[in-house]
Amino acid sequence: MADTRIANVYARALFEAAQDAGTLEATGADLSAFVAAMRGSRELTAALYNPMISSQKKKQIVAALTEAGDRIFINGLNLLIDKRHADLIADVQEGFARLLREANRIVEVEIVSAVELPEETRARIRSRIEAATRKKIEMKATVSKDIVGGLILKVGDVIVDGSLKARLSQLRARLVQA
Repeated sequence: MADTRIANVYARALFEAAQDAGTLEATGADLSAFVAAMRGSRELTAALYNPMISSQKKKQIVAALTEAGDRIFINGLNLLIDKRHADLIADVQEGFARLLREANRIVEVEIVSAVELPEETRARIRSRIEAATRKKIEMKATVSKDIVGGLILKVGDVIVDGSLKARLSQLRARLVQA
């Protein structure tokens, strides 16, 4: 939990620095690309997370990989390395992405259904959520064999369970009370 708080502090500082410099999109893109590179390279991750490797050596590795990168992004990585928080880079990226979505008034929506939803249905769901939230929607649709029918909507931190399983559970609870 403490690591999450620390990562959020760095994410906010990086976000504000990029916002002041007018480089939010570039900083976010470089940060995302770097985290993707870390996830794709055990060697890079091991080098950055290894406490036996000096901060100077880690910064040399970062410099070689990011020489054409956004200056705010590079400074942020170097600060994380200097403060011995290189292990929080992925968490900082998640926090930065969340702040960027908030600034752009974008809400994440996940739809979980029993079958693949037609594009027309997804478009209707999108327009209703956009109208209700007055925000842009970033939608992800997944299929789950655990859902017999209906669907589950996750809008930001709110979960609306309209699955058949949930409805049957509610009916069962009402019958038990009666």
